[in-house]
Amino acid sequence: MYVFGINIPILELLVIFSVVVVAYLIILEIEFRQLRRLINQFSRDEADLDRLIDEIRKIVGKKKKR
Repeated sequence: MYVFGINIPILELLVIFSVVVVAYLIILEIEFRQLRRLINQFSRDEADLDRLIDEIRKIVGKKKKR
């Protein structure tokens, strides 16, 4: 098919473009899943740190009272 006077196989071009877009979306999905796992791990670590800080504050408070 001629587009702007140039012979371009539009159907093949669309198929290649679609395959590239689908591959890109699959890669993005994989990256977002890994990012979600990392965020969940950071949330658990943050909760553990908050708990430990509270325990340390209690211990320090008891030491100051003595």
